[in-house]
Amino acid sequence: MDKLGCAGDASLQNALDLVYENLNDIPSYGHREALILYSALTTCDPVDIMETIQKCKKSKLRCSIIGLSAEMYICKHLCQETGGTYSGIRRDLLLEHAPPPPAIAEFAVSNLIKMGFPQRGAEGVISICSCHKEVKVGGGYTCPRCKAHVCELPTECQICGLTLVSSPHLARSYHHLFPITPFNEVLSVLLSNPRHTLPRVCFGCQQTLPIPLPGSKTSLRVTCPKCNQHFCFDCDIYIHESLHNCPGCESRHHPKILNLNE
Repeated sequence: MDKLGCAGDASLQNALDLVYENLNDIPSYGHREALILYSALTTCDPVDIMETIQKCKKSKLRCSIIGLSAEMYICKHLCQETGGTYSGIRRDLLLEHAPPPPAIAEFAVSNLIKMGFPQRGAEGVISICSCHKEVKVGGGYTCPRCKAHVCELPTECQICGLTLVSSPHLARSYHHLFPITPFNEVLSVLLSNPRHTLPRVCFGCQQTLPIPLPGSKTSLRVTCPKCNQHFCFDCDIYIHESLHNCPGCESRHHPKILNLNE
């Protein structure tokens, strides 16, 4: 592939066949999704592309396209049939496709998966890697079921077929499955209402919440709909984009944590 250059006529049908061959074996609990960057104005297909689109739709393969040129009907039709999105180029458009899309309810089948959490191999120990069939010195991981040696995680044990993962991998994928609820903006009218006693500091960073300008409709603060704690805008962005956990909701599960707003 390194010797092949980007030349010749573009073929959307060949690309879909390649995607189908690689993603069709993914189990039902996984996501089958393809993101295509397409800049050509035509597609040169060896066979009927409509049959390929229906094959991808039947396989629950979601295709999204970012068009780098004018809009094409076949690209839009592909995205509509497979449940993807078709849009023009923007600087932040690629980052919008980074989080996994929500699973379709009728296709989201719950299955129990056996997983193993292997231990890190000791340094200096000589072992044979089961994935590359080579002798390795130190590092790697040991399968808890058959004691086979693998180089990296996540992977599937080549000997016993057990899915091998690490706890940090599961922690990173958790917030994609259960995203945190968006916070509600507090109206500035509530700040001037004597019946409502609102906290003066942010529950996250413990900094004094800013005071809105006279006549402003926004109060420069947000509140969690579950725990009703107040946060500043900076903490709101940090919680939803990086932390993926509400400090107020987490503190309710640990009653020993002191609420500094009281």
